[in-house]
Amino acid sequence: MKKQINIIAMHLAYGGVEKAVCAMANLFIEMGYPVKIICTYNMPDAPAYPLDEKVEIEYLLKDIPNRQEFREAVRGKNPYKIVKEGFRSVKILYQKKTRVKKAIAHIHEGIIITTRHEDSLVLSRIGDKNVYKIAQLHHDHEFKDQYVQDFKKNYNGIDCFCLLTDKLRDEVAQMMLEGGNTHTKCVTVPNFVDELPKPRHTPLTKQCISVGRLHPVKGFDRLIKLFTKIHEQDESVALKIVGGGEEFERLNNQIHESNAEHYITLTGAKHAEEVSELLDESGLYLMTSHSEGLPFVLIEAMSHGLPCIAYDVRVGPSAIIQDSLDGYLIPDNDEDLYVRRCLEVLSDRQLQVQMSNQARQKSNFYTKAEVQKIWKVVLMDESCK
Repeated sequence: MKKQINIIAMHLAYGGVEKAVCAMANLFIEMGYPVKIICTYNMPDAPAYPLDEKVEIEYLLKDIPNRQEFREAVRGKNPYKIVKEGFRSVKILYQKKTRVKKAIAHIHEGIIITTRHEDSLVLSRIGDKNVYKIAQLHHDHEFKDQYVQDFKKNYNGIDCFCLLTDKLRDEVAQMMLEGGNTHTKCVTVPNFVDELPKPRHTPLTKQCISVGRLHPVKGFDRLIKLFTKIHEQDESVALKIVGGGEEFERLNNQIHESNAEHYITLTGAKHAEEVSELLDESGLYLMTSHSEGLPFVLIEAMSHGLPCIAYDVRVGPSAIIQDSLDGYLIPDNDEDLYVRRCLEVLSDRQLQVQMSNQARQKSNFYTKAEVQKIWKVVLMDESCK
């Protein structure tokens, strides 16, 4: 019987990492592995993505992050609630740290996969010598000093480090080599879609769409600003921003202040089936993130035949979009060019359809079947441990 795979995750609510975790767990089940997801938090409406019933889930904490409650207490200037929520917050963070550490320490065989940097450090330091230890990084390290120093000095206990793109893999491998780590093997394991949707029968429209957690790093504020300029030149266009998060109120206010409510909509978080339907109703995918790893949403959008336009941040979009073929890569912060490219696609039916066909074809590189080949090789190394 194949050894159990234990995946350490923060939670299974909406988010790119969480979607990747669920897809990965389902894939391992298909490959014949028993799978357990060890989650720190049991968030409402989780799992947010389809998960095989054979996957076991263990939750480490009963409480969940209270960031919103603490902010409301501060805004309301309520001393009692500030102290109460502050104490609760410290308690949650302490329990998170100690219980993840305890969970990892109690696994003495099989495979452990960590999905966040802080947990990978714990795995490297205290993971049992008989456990095959796999770490993942689901974002760009951006050469931040803390990441660089940890890759050089604190990943020696990791057997395999999975990065989203070849560029990230090569950068991290070089850092580890400079730190004297010749043990950890760095590999590229991209995100993937469970299965390609059926070819769309609905025509491409002038509705644009962007999907993601409403967090400052996703740059939805600059997307709203850009889209008001696009609408000034073509009043038939519309934009739907799909997702929930801490920026909802601020972004909603920005839309209102721009008098854009009739053509820009914040839909809130949606289930996977609803997101799929919204992608099928759209004609162009837009991304304005400040930083990305390998954007799940771009792969998903292309699988629905959507041309994609994104700011060409350091890694991520350029690993998926081939400029002028299945979309456009725009130099970061070049608003004028971004607007021109959007209008170019939306006003040229032939170009839009041509890019749509190329996007659909590109998504074939990020299917479950292709990524399964990579995981077979990665997990094969475990048998040599």
